[in-house]
Amino acid sequence: MTKRILASAALALSASLTFQSSISPIQAASIRTVSDPTRGLSTKAERQKIAFQVWVKSPTAKHLKKVESSNNCKAIGGNGKYHGTWQMNAGFWKTYGGLKYASKASKATCGEQDLVAYKGWLARGWSPWPPAKRFNP
Repeated sequence: MTKRILASAALALSASLTFQSSISPIQAASIRTVSDPTRGLSTKAERQKIAFQVWVKSPTAKHLKKVESSNNCKAIGGNGKYHGTWQMNAGFWKTYGGLKYASKASKATCGEQDLVAYKGWLARGWSPWPPAKRFNP
């Protein structure tokens, strides 16, 4: 009797594992199909085709804001060198128009910081943010 119960349990476990393994490829495929239109663009002309609204909601932008500052617009890092959500230094902030909003990124609104970061991205791509290189959406 004990052997019969164990055999039934093994058969049920085997069927369960087979069923679960048949689901895995579908789940994995749905994860891999997430696309990011901001990636793989090598020229400024290609990047200019991406609207601000698309860029700011892209997986890479969301990831960087989380990694760089935990989405904190007032964040200050690097011993005071980097400010805001995007952790922009003073040169970046000035070069891409940030001074019309505030003296430092951490003193500007989140939206203003996004606009300045977008202008920087249009000019330089994701290169100012090293974590973007390691991120695979």
